[in-house]
This record gives sequence, structure tokens and C-alpha cells, in this order.
Amino acid sequence: MSRDSLPVVVLDDVWKVYQMGAVEVNALGGVSLELPAGEFTVLLGPSGSGKTTLLNLVGGLDKPTRGRVLVDGTDLGRLEDAGLTKYRRNSVGFVFQFFNLIPTLTARENVELAAELVNQADQADWALEQVGLADRAHHFPAELSGGEQQRVAIARALAKNPRIMLADEPTGNLDCETGLRVLRSLKDATRTEGRSVLLVTHNSVIAEMADRVVRLHSGEVAEMVCNESPAEPESLSW
Repeated sequence: MSRDSLPVVVLDDVWKVYQMGAVEVNALGGVSLELPAGEFTVLLGPSGSGKTTLLNLVGGLDKPTRGRVLVDGTDLGRLEDAGLTKYRRNSVGFVFQFFNLIPTLTARENVELAAELVNQADQADWALEQVGLADRAHHFPAELSGGEQQRVAIARALAKNPRIMLADEPTGNLDCETGLRVLRSLKDATRTEGRSVLLVTHNSVIAEMADRVVRLHSGEVAEMVCNESPAEPESLSW
């Protein structure tokens, strides 16, 4: 069995409990799901449903209280800080709602800086080309639109050649047309090298383009649906 025929990420009865004074808050309560290679998964749910908590666990930014988060068979909960740092650096590309670009560096330099962490600096131009910004490589963030800055952020994640890409409300600050361009870039990233992309959103329309839709409610999986014919971003409207 090939590596890509197996799930990249497996959540096995995952709980995340926060202690708020004398009160325990279950951010996640017994979540189990699989994220296969080469699939675009959308995680839907209202505020407080556990979406960002789940994303942080898959990204190695936090550990579950109970249960296991497995990535290519490795239990992230058993890794020490150094192991989690290595995992985040080598295997995960993060794309957040806020672009977090360094204002004194050009688009190319922002991408190159991240890629250098994994000895992939020569991938900066390729990554910018993938998101349609090869002609904007030498522009500074202040000279780019919001959508262009977000696509630089995607290129920055893509240049690392990550196994997993995690996106938290990446279109939240963008208008419809610009948001669709960003979604197209993320969708294209899924088709490259068998990556798994997990996108958190409250916008149910975006779910139409997903291979798999997971709906969270009060920290539990309320529904999981596989789309046989996902829509292309260009066909979405909201």
C-alpha cells in the first residue's frame, strides 16, 4: 500500500479540555476523523464549536487532553517540544486570516525566508508562480492588495513543500472576488504533491468546493459529508 493511499491525519477520540478556574470547558469532545492525502477538507461550525482548537491540534500548536492526533502514523501528543517544532517546520504550512507578512521584505523575500527554514529557498519563485504572483515578486506588502498579500502567505506556506496545509478563515477579510482567487490558490495546492488542505471557515458556501466537509457543533462532529463532484472556486458566489 502506497503512502498516499493512507490518511495523512487521523484524529482518534480526541478531547481538549480547558480548565477555567473551577470550571472545565470541553473545546473538543471525542472527535474522530481522517484526512486523506490530496483532499481539500472544509471545517464548518459557529464560533465556539472547536474549529480553531482542532486546527491547532493538527498543526502541533497544542496537545489533546485525551485521544490521539496521528500524522503519517506519528502520535503528535507523544512528541517533545523539539519534535513538535520540527514537525511544524517541515510538515505544516499555515495560512491565517491575517497575512503576517514582514513589511520591509518583498513578496519574494517573505516567501524565501520561510522556505530557507527547510532548505527550500530555491522554491520561492515557483511558489509565487503557483499563486499567480510571479510578476509581483519584487513588490513590498504595502504595494500589494489584500488578496495579493494573502496569496503571498499561501506561497510562503507552499514553498516549504508541506505535507499538510492549514488555513484559518483565509478569506475572512477579503471581498468575494478576491476571496475566490485565494480559494483557487488553495485548491490548486491540494492537487500538488498529494497535500492535505484543511480550511476552517464559517462560510457554508465554501463547503461546495470541498472534497470533504466536517461540521462541528459544541466540540463534536455533527456531520461529515464527502462531495463526489466538488465545485470549482469560480462557480461559487456569496
